[in-house]
Amino acid sequence: MHKRTLALLVGLGIAGTACKDSTSVPDLNNISAETALANGLTPTVLQLLATGLVNASRSELDGRYLVFTETMARDFYRLDNAENRYITELIGTAPADYSAFTGGGAFTNMYVTVRSGNTILNNLASATFLSPAEVSATKGFVQTMKALSYYRVLETRDTLGIAFDVNHPVNDPPAQFECKPNVLAEISALLDSANTNLVAAGAAAFPFALPSGFSGFNTPATFAKFNRGLKGKVEVYRALPQGNRTKATGTAGFNAAIAAINASFASPSAPMNLGPKYTYSTASGDQTNPLADANIFLNPFVGDSIQAGDKRAAKIFPVTPKTLSNVTGRYKGTMTDPSGALTQPIPILSNAELLLLRAQAEIGLGQFAAATADINAVRTADGGLTPYLDFVDAASAIKAVLYEKRYSLLGQSAQRLVDLREYGLLNASAGPGRSNGDIFQSVLPIPKSQFDTRNVTTITPACP
Repeated sequence: MHKRTLALLVGLGIAGTACKDSTSVPDLNNISAETALANGLTPTVLQLLATGLVNASRSELDGRYLVFTETMARDFYRLDNAENRYITELIGTAPADYSAFTGGGAFTNMYVTVRSGNTILNNLASATFLSPAEVSATKGFVQTMKALSYYRVLETRDTLGIAFDVNHPVNDPPAQFECKPNVLAEISALLDSANTNLVAAGAAAFPFALPSGFSGFNTPATFAKFNRGLKGKVEVYRALPQGNRTKATGTAGFNAAIAAINASFASPSAPMNLGPKYTYSTASGDQTNPLADANIFLNPFVGDSIQAGDKRAAKIFPVTPKTLSNVTGRYKGTMTDPSGALTQPIPILSNAELLLLRAQAEIGLGQFAAATADINAVRTADGGLTPYLDFVDAASAIKAVLYEKRYSLLGQSAQRLVDLREYGLLNASAGPGRSNGDIFQSVLPIPKSQFDTRNVTTITPACP
């Protein structure tokens, strides 16, 4: 069975025990959840569901989540003569259309992953072949992947809120949208619950195999380090006040972020690209890297602003300029060049990102010497640049950490959009937009389908 088919099946809450090529099984394109799980959660079905969960998570990093958010963050331009809305609706003079592929994008895929995870959790009681430790390991893995998906959809909607309590039958009323601070708190709690389960698994192995991109993070004990890294990331953004109004966790949140990152795989002496990754291939039925797209250019500011001698300039190269919808692309990146990017992995969370997140927490606490050390660890290893002297003020330190994040994490996630938004820096200083006006859109709208499902014209997130 092709991985794409499996991801779709799992996203609908269904899966099978063998591939369609076998003449002894039904057509898996039409199999029901009841048929797949008729005999409970067997070892074969659990493996298929776990593989499908990871594949669904990988599918979140499509041409919408990555390209839309990196365009809004002034890193990318997708200049497609056949589709100018990548520019006009993302860095235009009006918000993205909530009924279009732009405004409605980077949303459904994340909930497909959450539903995939819930399918596993809801059927664990039938997995009589699992030991208590293996049950804990499975819960911890699934809960962590769900938390990652919730966080990604929140990255794109921010203060508009998202639906979190979605583990209900499909015929139940739609889940209520909740405000950003509450959702961040729920994601944080979900990660803690996941970590408790991973620790409870002890020395047990996962009762399923993970893809090669999880090498080094494919046991409950090592995967817990990824969990703690993700927890640290969430805590940094819980602590920052922008968009969290009176619910920012502040000092306590920054301390929680540092504690979590210290329990992760973050290390200034480890390779900066250490961490789990999504892998891609050109094999039949598999997925190629979604950024391998000849229409993707870099925002000129990315190429013009890199510091002299920065080794990361090797990822950026000049091209014949192309202009569309009042923007001009003059650079491209190796991460989008189809000649080499088709099978290039995309990090889920890297050592470099964790060190820079810890620096952000340290800046929030006024611990400038510690922040400088973490920034310099990335700056010298990834960039080959002269280390900074200790910072003495937050503004300079934030500027430095955002520079390192831009060039070390380019094209990997929505992190730059989130940072610019959280620090109130999503403006002309971030990079050029359209020459005829730019509203510096910071979020994608709630998709029209969510209003239609609820039969409402407005959605106000609950924020008790």
